[in-house]
Amino acid sequence: MRYRIGEFAELSGVSTKTLRFYDEIGLLQPAFTDPRTRYRHYLPRQLQDLAGIQALKDLGVTLPEIRSTMSKTGAKKDRRQLLEDLRDSMTVSLQKAEQTLRWIHAAMDALEDVKPAIPVVVKHRPAARIASVRAQGETYMDILQCEAELLHALPDESTGALRGALWHSCADAGLIDGEPFVELKRETPRRSFYDVKQLPPVTVACAYSGLEEDEAEHAYSAIRDWMHVRGYRLAGPKREIYLHQMLEIQFPLQVA
Repeated sequence: MRYRIGEFAELSGVSTKTLRFYDEIGLLQPAFTDPRTRYRHYLPRQLQDLAGIQALKDLGVTLPEIRSTMSKTGAKKDRRQLLEDLRDSMTVSLQKAEQTLRWIHAAMDALEDVKPAIPVVVKHRPAARIASVRAQGETYMDILQCEAELLHALPDESTGALRGALWHSCADAGLIDGEPFVELKRETPRRSFYDVKQLPPVTVACAYSGLEEDEAEHAYSAIRDWMHVRGYRLAGPKREIYLHQMLEIQFPLQVA
């Protein structure tokens, strides 16, 4: 008993176009092709083969994977491994989808705040050679005064565009521990009161704010909330980068 391609398509519920395509890629070839008319003929047992293909396809298995599995001996064992791999892949996808859903809910909750929501982005910052002064004080101005001394001590031709501060501890810790820094683009005479060192490359969560203290604190809070939702920890001192009338606030990231 043989079925012509139209009959086989009607019985299987698969179009003749699909059957021809499966033949071309070697997934399901006719049991017999008339050398004169080129008509394709299928056997009844191939309905079961086609059903197996469709079942795997509905589960998300790709046609090349199905073809590879069906061409091997011990197909049952190979099919189990294929399904186990598919299960593991789907589990990871579901976990990522659940994670993204939590992030969406957190972003929606942030919109309920009276203050405007602050977007947080991830950046990869390269290493930079800097001159810096580390100091402690009771107020942030005590620390930032060191920046003026640092700039005064460095020749203008030695400094680059990158300027900012590293915050090792903030007012919440009692004593503020900060480190204003300036990028160096060439060798400069060393002075005893400042250090010359390499600022390491880092991946940061970053947000922008104006120079007002309450704006900056809102940006800090947005980054902390973002990190908490995503399971990150702080991997080093926070950074503030000066951008004229703006601040770029950076939190180095470490997976919790």
